[in-house]
Amino acid sequence: MKRNHSRLAGLLPVLSLALFSAPSVAQPSGEASERDFLDELPVVLSASRLVQPLADAPGAVTIIDRDLIKASGAREIVDLFRLVPGFQVGMAYGSAPVVAYHGLADEYSRHMQVLVDGRSVYSPYFLGSITWNNLRLSLDDIERIEVLRGSNSAAYGANAFMGVINIVTRHPSQSQGAYLSATQGNQGIGDQVLRYGGSHGDLHYRITAGRRSDNGFANFHDSRQAGYVAFRGDMRLTAQDELQLQFGANRSSAGAGFAGNSGDPERTLNEKGYFAQAVWRRSFGPDEELMLNAYHMEDEGSENYMVRGSIRNPFPFPPTLLSAVVDADRRTKRTHLELQHIFRLNPAARVVWGFEQRHESVASRLMFDTPEPQTTNLSRLFGNLEWRLAPQWLLNAGAMLEKHSFAGTDLAPRLMLNFQPSPEHTIRAGMSTAYRNPSLAEERAKVRYYITAIPPAPFPPLQLVQTSYNASGGLQPERIRTGELSYLGEFRNLGLTADARAFHENVSRIIDKTGSPANFLNRHRAIVRGLEYQLRWKPTRDTLVLLNHTRTRIASDDDRIAESSPQRATTLFLSQTLPGGWQLSLTHHWIGQMRWLGWSNPLPWHRRMDLRLAYPFRSGPFKGEAAIVTQNLTAPYSEFRTDYIFERRNFATLSLEF
Repeated sequence: MKRNHSRLAGLLPVLSLALFSAPSVAQPSGEASERDFLDELPVVLSASRLVQPLADAPGAVTIIDRDLIKASGAREIVDLFRLVPGFQVGMAYGSAPVVAYHGLADEYSRHMQVLVDGRSVYSPYFLGSITWNNLRLSLDDIERIEVLRGSNSAAYGANAFMGVINIVTRHPSQSQGAYLSATQGNQGIGDQVLRYGGSHGDLHYRITAGRRSDNGFANFHDSRQAGYVAFRGDMRLTAQDELQLQFGANRSSAGAGFAGNSGDPERTLNEKGYFAQAVWRRSFGPDEELMLNAYHMEDEGSENYMVRGSIRNPFPFPPTLLSAVVDADRRTKRTHLELQHIFRLNPAARVVWGFEQRHESVASRLMFDTPEPQTTNLSRLFGNLEWRLAPQWLLNAGAMLEKHSFAGTDLAPRLMLNFQPSPEHTIRAGMSTAYRNPSLAEERAKVRYYITAIPPAPFPPLQLVQTSYNASGGLQPERIRTGELSYLGEFRNLGLTADARAFHENVSRIIDKTGSPANFLNRHRAIVRGLEYQLRWKPTRDTLVLLNHTRTRIASDDDRIAESSPQRATTLFLSQTLPGGWQLSLTHHWIGQMRWLGWSNPLPWHRRMDLRLAYPFRSGPFKGEAAIVTQNLTAPYSEFRTDYIFERRNFATLSLEF
């Protein structure tokens, strides 16, 4: 079965080329016209910070728009990335989603930059990660998601090591009135969203509140509940000036630990946080804009528990009757200021440049053996030149100069040349260098455990018995040097877009922990090679077909890293509007064997099929939709670990707008 599907995926590009050479025919009624196709071609802004047609972007970009978000049947944001070539998605310890591109990832998604309306949601806590459960965001508020597949430190700094996910929410003027949504399903699934959008003069605003909950994996203490509220307001100040204000807050709880495990007992992790953001833009004309982006965010977690007895893993205390109180509370803060200027240098060239200043702090007695906050400062200077050398040639040259308070100064350049032999076809070739700065924990962790003896054990109270992490510092940033060749083809008479990327990624100075107590060192290297493509076919207005296929090979001095990405992965997605307005979508994934790094083990090859059936309706002032979704119609499979079994999930959603 695996062999057959892989051969089919390999033959599809050849079959597509055969189709391309077939003569065009008159389009029957209901089929997409060339104009319809052109109207749907997107512009992107995540690749270079310039608004560009997809063909001009300096890299391969996947667009997930509102229609695709709805048709996918995704219940949470991370499920959408299963539709992106080269991505791996899983659910790790404590119902924490993890997302990776081309492997090299454990339960902490620290090789990806994730932005929500220009605000980084990358957490500086522990090894660094994206806290996907706390994004304070409703799926229905998203306008589109742009995924740049490949390194982009030249535009977004060190955390854009393997790629950038840019989530763009809708303008409040597009979501006026009230919106209600309720989802109910098995495994404790229960989600609710309430939104209201209005206006007052030149101000358009939207307030969204939501709640999500489920029971996690069967036989594990990993249920989760999360509530959030978010506000966005956009105001036209003058004919030239716009102001956007955003605020969000969340509170969540999740189960952690294992029954009967005295070293990692069952407990509850409580988290809360907020952010405030202001973005001011001044337009000096169609080709010049000044933007100021400022935001502040704080997150904190509360996690206290006691471990007892003879504990061998993960806390190897002496085998006597002892108890250790673990205070895993933490608090993170970030303040960010960014200035960006876009202007046209001449009729053939545009420039974007700017600078960023960021201050971060993490307070964690457990992680640093002190209640005092650990701080970092970051300064960035960036620029990108888009230069039309000739009608068929476009050059994008960019770089980011980044100074980190303990990682030093690095220059991350990128050079990409786009050749367009015709408006419908683009060939890109280029190279880039990117970095990932070590986190505060990797640089400064001092994780120590103290015990209180239970009489008659002859130990004084609060005696230090073990140090599990003892970072020595002096780490270098991880580095990746990428060469890529990509192709974007728009076959308008067929309603088809082909997007292919061949890549060679040289990753060095990979940070890993070693020893006892554990220390972090720059230990490993990896060469990641492969080919990925996506075909997007829209033969009629009512039909959409997506086909993704990725082949990846990782060579490394560490076998775990070499196995951290499936060698082959394929996704087929179909969305069809049926008679009577019914909407049907089907997604089938084939994922090769792999293993996540960290606390995981090898996962066998598996497949997964998701189904969604929806009926949109309208009655007077009410517009709504009823939908049922089944995730994983096929056999149960393992996610992240072999004992984390993803079983069939069924849920129904009813939404109303008025």
